[in-house]
Amino acid sequence: MSATVAALARVARGAGAARSRETPHLHPVDEVRPTRTDLRIVSVFTVLLVLTNRIGVPAGETAISVGIPLAYLFSAVMLFRGVLRVDRLRGELYLLAVGATLATTAYIAISGRDFSMTSYLLLVVVYLPWILSSGGRAGRDVVVTAGRAFVGTMLVLSVVGVLQFVSQVVGVWSFTDYLSDWVPTGWIVPFYNFDNPLGYDNPIRKANAFVLLEPSFLSQYAALAVLVGLVIGVRAWKQAVLLAGVASAVSGTGVVLLAVGGLLVLARAPKLVRPSHLVAGAIGVLVVFATPVADTLLSRRDELSEPGSSGYARFVSPYAEVLRGLADETQRNVVGAGAGMTERLLASNRYGGGDDVLYGVIPKLFFEYGLIAGGLVLLFIVLAVLDRAPLPVLPVAMLFMVLVLSGALLQPQTAYLVWLLSSIGGGDVVRRVVLRRQEARSAPPAELASSS
Repeated sequence: MSATVAALARVARGAGAARSRETPHLHPVDEVRPTRTDLRIVSVFTVLLVLTNRIGVPAGETAISVGIPLAYLFSAVMLFRGVLRVDRLRGELYLLAVGATLATTAYIAISGRDFSMTSYLLLVVVYLPWILSSGGRAGRDVVVTAGRAFVGTMLVLSVVGVLQFVSQVVGVWSFTDYLSDWVPTGWIVPFYNFDNPLGYDNPIRKANAFVLLEPSFLSQYAALAVLVGLVIGVRAWKQAVLLAGVASAVSGTGVVLLAVGGLLVLARAPKLVRPSHLVAGAIGVLVVFATPVADTLLSRRDELSEPGSSGYARFVSPYAEVLRGLADETQRNVVGAGAGMTERLLASNRYGGGDDVLYGVIPKLFFEYGLIAGGLVLLFIVLAVLDRAPLPVLPVAMLFMVLVLSGALLQPQTAYLVWLLSSIGGGDVVRRVVLRRQEARSAPPAELASSS
């Protein structure tokens, strides 16, 4: 009898202690789902981000992409509506990377060497929204909505690109840049090869759907839309149209992205591939080989060994030039050569004269900010894209696109597109750990749990 009374007393004490330790209800980060209005805002931002690819706000002798104010407006609205939150881990890493790059830039300034403050500020401003995420089921809703809007937009632009290219081939239309005729002078983003001929002294221009910065953007965006479509499950005929868009740009980067993305799908998510997709792909390949596009693409297969070619300028020259530049002054390995100085100190055709070299994210970061600070920025980019991204395949494919295929370090258009299709829906690692610890502390004692 006494043992029973003692046991009841222990249970009562445990219940009282549990009540004294009660905490307010904990709201998981993925408990609140975005509303239809929230998702419409995501769709509108995605569409505008693509369609305003070439539009910029005049800033001195250049134009800053309108994607930056659009992204900040979108972020402010979604923060106010409670859809986005600051991810603690990303925020801390971002501050660390910004602090390191600020230190190297300050050293360059104090030593009296040239650097571009605009380039440094762009780096800081472009990637600040990347510290925001939704996470959980809400994050997946946001990413899937952005993916569907992106696929729909690229479907239309692929049709425009095909018509743009075919009408030139059959001789019913000559290439005209209507956008530059409609948009005021100074509001077009400069330094891009928009008017890109099919070959030397060839009047036919590669397709760019009028609104994209250059044909390689149509090629890569349409290829990315194919991969997004595979993951979210769009119809096969849409995939075929997107493949035609890739072909109309006559750019090898989209083909390479498709090849890498296809391998990732087979390795990570083979169940996504349906027979209808294989049929659409086969038809697309046959159509390409029945047009002049195939000859142009096949003629470029040896470009990696041909100085002066597009492939050499994109995949070989940047790394060779940066290695030479770092070796010329060993202190550049630590403090870099200064923000925005890659094209000024190394071989480049950006400012007239010199060789055409397309500096990607990795060589540009390491040369301008040094191995440590540049490495921290690179770590932030990679972590943000891969950190609990809700959809498979796309994060790695987009990292390959950004880090290898394009010079997208200071391209807000591409940076925010990658954010929308991956990192905006991931993150929350630290917050989830904290919530689990809080839930564990608020759980009833073992004695009370066993007695119940």
